[in-house]
Amino acid sequence: MYTNFFSLNELPFSIAPNPKYLFMSDRHREALTHLTSGLGGSASGGFVLLTGEVGTGKTTVSRCLMGDLPDDTQLAFILNPTLSSQELLATICDQLKIRYRKTGATLKTLTDKISEKLLKNYTNNINTLLIIDEAQHLEPEVLEQLRLLTNLETNTKKLLQVILIGQPELQQLLKRRDLRQLAQRITARYHLLPLNKQELAAYIKHRLSVADCHRALFNEGALTAIEHISQGIPRLINLVCHSALMEAYNSNNARVDKKIVYKAASQALGDDFQPPLWWQHKNAKVAMAASVLCLVLASGFWLGQKPTKNVAQLSAKKELAKHEVSEKNVDTAENNTHQQADVSVLQVTPLKSAVQKKQKKGVAEEVVKVTKSKPKIKPQQAFVQQVTELPVTSVTTKQVERTPLPQNENYQVAAVDGVSEDLLARFKAAIDETKDLSNTSISLDEKEIAQGAIKPLTKMPAWVQKGIPSLTFEQHIYASDGEGWVNVNGRDRYEGDRVAEGLTIDRILPQQVILTYRGESFSLPALTNW
Repeated sequence: MYTNFFSLNELPFSIAPNPKYLFMSDRHREALTHLTSGLGGSASGGFVLLTGEVGTGKTTVSRCLMGDLPDDTQLAFILNPTLSSQELLATICDQLKIRYRKTGATLKTLTDKISEKLLKNYTNNINTLLIIDEAQHLEPEVLEQLRLLTNLETNTKKLLQVILIGQPELQQLLKRRDLRQLAQRITARYHLLPLNKQELAAYIKHRLSVADCHRALFNEGALTAIEHISQGIPRLINLVCHSALMEAYNSNNARVDKKIVYKAASQALGDDFQPPLWWQHKNAKVAMAASVLCLVLASGFWLGQKPTKNVAQLSAKKELAKHEVSEKNVDTAENNTHQQADVSVLQVTPLKSAVQKKQKKGVAEEVVKVTKSKPKIKPQQAFVQQVTELPVTSVTTKQVERTPLPQNENYQVAAVDGVSEDLLARFKAAIDETKDLSNTSISLDEKEIAQGAIKPLTKMPAWVQKGIPSLTFEQHIYASDGEGWVNVNGRDRYEGDRVAEGLTIDRILPQQVILTYRGESFSLPALTNW
């Protein structure tokens, strides 16, 4: 194998659940904290739900939870839930070490045995916990049988706590109308998300360091390709990384790049691998960006030149139309004048002699010859020639330069006649406060609550406590990307929602919920009754 080639003690990316390769990311730590808080406190009992896609590490979280259980807890763990109701009860009896007759055992017999065991553990201050993995395979009637087991309770707590771990199909199963009673008993939910890019790089580095390799075997391009292929799912990360190291070993490459990752993924995942399309490659993206830039520049140049040509043509057409109208008017006026003159001559002037007619005829012939010798130019042609000889000026757009606003300037308050020192001091304090608020990011977390920055509702003024309506936090799912929600008084609420008049939800944290009532912020436990 490639262990000697890369100086590894063992295979670092095996899909076997080796405890020493456990990588507890922030998301897995949040899930573990949420499950632990759902099991403890006044809201303990009933059901706790953990869901996530295949290979996201749900089993890892359950193993960590089982490893951290206190000594006063008896655990029953079911790995294969494809059982009938009677088989499930028999398996619970086996896990809790309950003796019963295996021949002729009925549902009533097994239920009575389990109830006796739960009462005995409660008397001895022992908590009883049932964890069912792959719970999406449970039949509805089996889930209903589990709900009936949790009916055994005291005035303060239920005697059996159940954790259901499964894929997202489990959430759809619990939305069935015939399972609404069980869904209402889920006191805590968490949906485990895949790793992001930073967590993926830390995950690979952690597994390599455990195998005694402290140098980077995957470059930046390879990490990006692994994230694209695996979508942050740890199991797929292991498969792709193992195949990539094998491919690098066969091709005698000391470091894995993107090309090796894609080739290895096609061999390891088979038909499930979707190679990137041609337009998703880096070179194709650069070429497309350059083409778009050239197209934008060409369009801008064309749009900038087009108005000049249109203006010149439009002005020429207008002048030509004016010239035609003026020429037409002149011709009409001349014709009218000539007609009036001829009429007056005929009416007033007597007939001339033949000699005078002959002289006039000779003069007229000479005038006609001179007129015929002069070339005829139409008014339209003359004006078009004149327009083409004029210089055409291009229209340019002015770019307005904007001066950037000053950044991080220190504003000073100077004394002015007629202004008191108290007013100047308040001005200075306001400026300093604004500067501090602009340079710091305000966030709410559990540490600030612990330090007293956000007070609990029990320490708020009396008018706040009396004005808050009754609140029942039955279910609570927390996610670091802000998509968490709480079930308040039978309805799902998210960050920013208004619960009642003047009461809104500001933040949803793993164990606390920050609310605001008429400008006053306070905290409440995620699962509580007020």
